[in-house]
Amino acid sequence: REQQVAQAMTWSDPARDVGVARELALRALRDAPLHCVWSGRRLTDSNADIDHCFPWAAWPCDHLWNLMPAHRAVNRHQKRDRVPSDTTLRSARERILEWWERGYARGNDAIVQRFRTEARAGLPAMPEGTFGLEDVFAAVAIQRVRLRQDQGAAEWTVDDGGRRTSAASKPS
Repeated sequence: REQQVAQAMTWSDPARDVGVARELALRALRDAPLHCVWSGRRLTDSNADIDHCFPWAAWPCDHLWNLMPAHRAVNRHQKRDRVPSDTTLRSARERILEWWERGYARGNDAIVQRFRTEARAGLPAMPEGTFGLEDVFAAVAIQRVRLRQDQGAAEWTVDDGGRRTSAASKPS
């Protein structure tokens, strides 16, 4: 009994898993051009990365709605572990919606169901009853504000197609 209690009280760190999103992005690349959600740069097998929209450092969440195709240089050297600014998120809106449609909302029923379930579970601002990609985007925008205010997550703004960035200070 003591061993069960100790095991139940042990903190386990979640492990990152972008495998499904990466596989879907690579498959999408073979069908048609795919672009970085942040910079709009065309992706290839060699420069494609999967970015956590809300970085793992701020919120360890591998839900499909949080995993997006990004240019490797943008993800690893510019955005890194920062939350996209409101301006950056809004400017990426069409590319994000296109990715969600292409990667998660069409095709395999299991992926479609997983995307919907994870959006409802992981985004508290998701409206009851209805489900649309615009609803998910609106809930992501609200969650972005919460991460900035509640956790002081650093912010990132893309400029010039992802080549220059600025980091806003943490909110006080």
